[in-house]
Amino acid sequence: MTRPRSALVALVATLVTVAGGMTFVGAASAAEPSQFTVVNGAIRTATGTPVPASGTHASLWANSSYATTSISGSGRVLIGAIGENCQGWPTVRLTVDGVVVGSTTIVSATSYGTYPVGAAVGVGQHNVKIEFVNDFQASPCDRNVHIAYAKMETPGTTDTKFSFAVMPDTQQEVLNSGDTRFRNRTDWLVQNRSALDLRFVTSSGDVVNWDTPDHSQYVIARNAMRPIETAGIPYALAIGNHDTQATGVGGSARDPARTRELVRDTTVFNQFFTVSQYGAVKGQFETGKVDNSYSTFEAGGVQWMVLTLELWPRVEAVNWAKNVVAAHPRHNVIVVTHDYIDGNGNIEQSASYGATSPQYLFDNLVKQYANIRFVFSGHVGVAGNRVDTGVNGNKIYTFLQTFHSNTTNPVRLVEVDTAANSLRTWIYAPYNNQSFTEYDRSFTGIGVVR
Repeated sequence: MTRPRSALVALVATLVTVAGGMTFVGAASAAEPSQFTVVNGAIRTATGTPVPASGTHASLWANSSYATTSISGSGRVLIGAIGENCQGWPTVRLTVDGVVVGSTTIVSATSYGTYPVGAAVGVGQHNVKIEFVNDFQASPCDRNVHIAYAKMETPGTTDTKFSFAVMPDTQQEVLNSGDTRFRNRTDWLVQNRSALDLRFVTSSGDVVNWDTPDHSQYVIARNAMRPIETAGIPYALAIGNHDTQATGVGGSARDPARTRELVRDTTVFNQFFTVSQYGAVKGQFETGKVDNSYSTFEAGGVQWMVLTLELWPRVEAVNWAKNVVAAHPRHNVIVVTHDYIDGNGNIEQSASYGATSPQYLFDNLVKQYANIRFVFSGHVGVAGNRVDTGVNGNKIYTFLQTFHSNTTNPVRLVEVDTAANSLRTWIYAPYNNQSFTEYDRSFTGIGVVR
């Protein structure tokens, strides 16, 4: 929608006005001229961080708004931008030398970040056009986007900022084939892979609700994960109690007399989800089973490990995990297990019908190793977090995301900046473009292992 304000804002943005003893500084006072030419928008004083050299950004507020610039070099084009969330974040489309190369969604109102868009281009001078494509306005909010810079990725440099995604309990999303929420989430993650610099996808368990003779819920879940596999994004799913034969049709115990035995029967899960499909598995506790396994990847110039553990794990599985972590001291470890903290952020004390409690897992694994950085779980509550200190003085950041939603499809995004030694996490549901801002968290000084 076109705003009548544009002419006025453009004028204000280029003037220095003194009123009531206060000085309002616009683009005319910038240390350097803006690199952008703007149509149906304005060059305005930068409000995000880090502040660009010009001290300005290009504000776009309608689907007819765009900014152009010329940049030299090779590689992917990187955009720095912030935006206003109005029932969803703004999306921009990038055209390089007359060819549309991709889109990205801006997911911060304060940090310009770095959003790589499209495939790499060759060495040369490139004409770049950045268009705002999903304008929206509704009382009392207005979705806009502000572009701080566009630059060419320099080959050989390390991109220190990346993200990974943690899916919550998806058991309510697989009950019928007409429910598209699970697939919508994975499609969205793939579509926004470049914007997020998404390197890994995991799940805190209860992928399905219960098994049936035709395994229909597993079929839905399996099909929903195909976009992630096709895109070549490695993933690993923790196994919840509903993913085992302990849970019967309707969600009750399949055989109450054998629950402790059946919680370790994950035969069907392992038929539908395998090491080869996960894509980056380097080891397993039991051959042919993904219940306890670890995957590795590199991002931000450092090494990472995702360690998925069975629900209320057996002592033998915990001992295996200890050996794995000890053997990889330069990897930053992300532990994912189905039950660990409750909705209030407290470590769970009961082993229920498993072998060991979450408290046992914390005491014997999580707090013992200096390179364990994160723990993710589901099972109970909605969402939450806590920060613990390990015996080596390292901080351990733990997050819960369960939801059990009947209407949408939340996913937790975790952005790590290894240069800033920081993390930022938020929860977003692409199905209805819903943000759960009450669960936004940011931490600095996280102690990345290098």
